Amino acid sequence: MKSAQTYILIMLIPILFGCNKNLEKEVITIEKGKVGMIGYGSLMSKTSMEKTLKRTYQDSVYLVHLKDYQRSWDFFSSVLNPKRDFFYSKDNDTIQIYNGIALNITESDKQKMNCVLFFITPEELAEFDIREKGYDRIDVTNKIEEYEFKGGKVYVYKADAGHTYNYELKDNTVLPKPYFDLVTKACDSIGVKFRQEFESSTKNLDKVTVLANSDVFWIDKE
Repeated sequence: MKSAQTYILIMLIPILFGCNKNLEKEVITIEKGKVGMIGYGSLMSKTSMEKTLKRTYQDSVYLVHLKDYQRSWDFFSSVLNPKRDFFYSKDNDTIQIYNGIALNITESDKQKMNCVLFFITPEELAEFDIREKGYDRIDVTNKIEEYEFKGGKVYVYKADAGHTYNYELKDNTVLPKPYFDLVTKACDSIGVKFRQEFESSTKNLDKVTVLANSDVFWIDKE
């Protein structure tokens, strides 16, 4: 009996140590003077990201998963304008547009979402903060499934309370099709599986009206 127990123990040791080894994460050392940035919407688009950088991005890009978050179409910002009002037609009715919808992230225990990770300077980070008006920048250094980090932090943008849509405004809030196309084309450029995972880890698209620019008209105020 003792020999049998010893044999079983010997067989289990490499299995157990092998499992522990698989759980170890690769460590990324963030270069001095750089920070990590997670892109899950328009920042997945290299073209869009480079417009804010004002340069060609040549650093590393990683495909990663953000843990305990889920993507959602529930960031909103007002399009009310002192010079003109915007409208679209629906079911023979004219509806004024009050807000535009964009992507956001929400806390979701044990969920994860696919995204991209890139690296920028603190000065460039300040420009992204200006670009992402209505979002708070939060630290997610310890929320990346595949990697651990040394030497710097990793950030993501999350809508602040004043820009998180509660779906009570209904038809007066729309998702601009150019933004939707920008995001989905960025996913498609990465690959079919990435796009499929994007769809499965994103909430509320079925609740919004996607509106092309050609469907929008306006009336100037006197």
